[in-house]
Amino acid sequence: MDALRHIVRVLRVASRAAEKRVGLSAAQVFVLQRLADGDPLSVGELAARTFTDQSSVSVVVTRLVQRGLVRRRRSRVDRRRRELALTPAGRALVRRSPPAGQEQILTALEQFAEPERRALAHTLRRLVVRIGGAEGVPAMFFEDTGPSSARRRRRGDAASRVS
Repeated sequence: MDALRHIVRVLRVASRAAEKRVGLSAAQVFVLQRLADGDPLSVGELAARTFTDQSSVSVVVTRLVQRGLVRRRRSRVDRRRRELALTPAGRALVRRSPPAGQEQILTALEQFAEPERRALAHTLRRLVVRIGGAEGVPAMFFEDTGPSSARRRRRGDAASRVS
């Protein structure tokens, strides 16, 4: 349990730092930082880079587009493809943002040998199933989803705060 508490603490501290410094959730900062890594990406490519489901990353992207930090556009090469890229405001915000907690975890995981990563992933999946948490698609870390969470945030309800 202590190891899980430490991991959650790292994510919570990073999330609070992001909210305080740039006014975004940890998930939003992580997505911006992944988009800053290079060329424009499709939602599917961004989902792969953030190690999450397309529907979860799409929720975060929509919020970033609404804030003017990310733009969606048709690819110049393949007009069927929709690409995501940072706006100038998004790039400026990335420069000011603290490191994402997710990035710290990914960096640490890269230091494990492949068999260790596979074993850890397998064990964590089994844990999730045993605690009954395997239903549905998980949201990105510390990213509230759905209209009820947005309403709570606007009202400032204590229930919407991460403890």
